[in-house]
Amino acid sequence: MPAWSKFKVGTSALKGFNQDCQRFETVSHTSHVETALSILDRRAIRPYLVFDESKLNDQRILVSWLSPNHWGVGFRYGNIRFNFDFKTLIEDKQFYWVESVAYKIPACRILVTDRDHHGDLESYDPTSKNGPWWHDTASDQHYYNGTYCLEFMFECAINLKNVRTIDFVDHHSTFCSMHRTSPDRCDELGFSAARGGAMFIARAVASGFSLKKLSPYLLQDSGRPSSMLEFAFDELRIQVSRKVNFDGDLKARSKEGAAVAQGICSAYSFHQIESARKLAALFRTEEDCDSALAMVVGETVDLVDWGHLVGA
Repeated sequence: MPAWSKFKVGTSALKGFNQDCQRFETVSHTSHVETALSILDRRAIRPYLVFDESKLNDQRILVSWLSPNHWGVGFRYGNIRFNFDFKTLIEDKQFYWVESVAYKIPACRILVTDRDHHGDLESYDPTSKNGPWWHDTASDQHYYNGTYCLEFMFECAINLKNVRTIDFVDHHSTFCSMHRTSPDRCDELGFSAARGGAMFIARAVASGFSLKKLSPYLLQDSGRPSSMLEFAFDELRIQVSRKVNFDGDLKARSKEGAAVAQGICSAYSFHQIESARKLAALFRTEEDCDSALAMVVGETVDLVDWGHLVGA
């Protein structure tokens, strides 16, 4: 029996949900804030060497990571998730079983590639229903065994032109992929989707990085902010205006107000919350501070009517 058979997909539920036989159409790559901005800047997820003792490292094979798993308890990889159409990415590709890794939740790894690795790896047939990924050709539906972590290792860069959606997810509260042995070193450990989104948008504002290309995901068709953007902005303004005594003279609609709002975003995005609050206190009122933040965020995400963020 092949090594992957002990992880095989179960029986599809006629009704309800089976953990070991879940349908999927998309696969995702989740990252921390700084990495996510780098991905957007490069317009691609770049491949790199596997971080652990994978057999691929012997051949110096570089891979980009994607997975269909959704982690309700939080993602170890960060808060920013890039979602891709799976069928598009695997078209005309070859598949090889790489390995299973005995983490707390075993990880099953499949290489997706244009190259021939028959001399080094075993071919994986997803139509056989004998492993963690099954392609039911009769219905053209893909399934995976959600009891395990299924990792697709693409031997190529993943171009963002193929992205379907981008969203925010919860970071796991105790595990981090970047700081595997010392997760407390991760500044974003345990961040909710809203807080991770707030950190992401604030970092973009602070660095002058335009998120206008993300407007299809951050804005509704009507031009109003999406609920995802609203939650992230609310998290930002609550964090920086809490316990603030507004005794300054700055108005929202001023050059100085915009500059201070950018400074607030910079301090916040580097986890200097108290500094962000001291800057916020330079405004006349909480409403001025919120409006100034809404204006700089609106400019960054291409939201024409920034007043929607503050209920104006």
